[in-house]
Amino acid sequence: MEFQLSKPIKAHGEEVSVLDISSPTAKDVMDLGYPFVMIPGDTEAMQLQPKVAGRYISKLAKIPMSSVEQLAIKDLLELQTIIMGFFGE
Repeated sequence: MEFQLSKPIKAHGEEVSVLDISSPTAKDVMDLGYPFVMIPGDTEAMQLQPKVAGRYISKLAKIPMSSVEQLAIKDLLELQTIIMGFFGE
């Protein structure tokens, strides 16, 4: 899926304004872990793990972490929502 950034970033020496996000694989989950943890005592609640979500963004968009760190907060939040969507509701 393509994601239009609200503010371009630098990746691989070029300015990037669109990220192509691929779906994670089982190997990605085994390598990176889940981008969330369940909150003890609440069967419905989970807490996002921003560092892990950032690693997913890097892996799935094929950009270095230094590029993920340049993302506008708005874009980071929307990309985290996309990443979480791969893991169900």
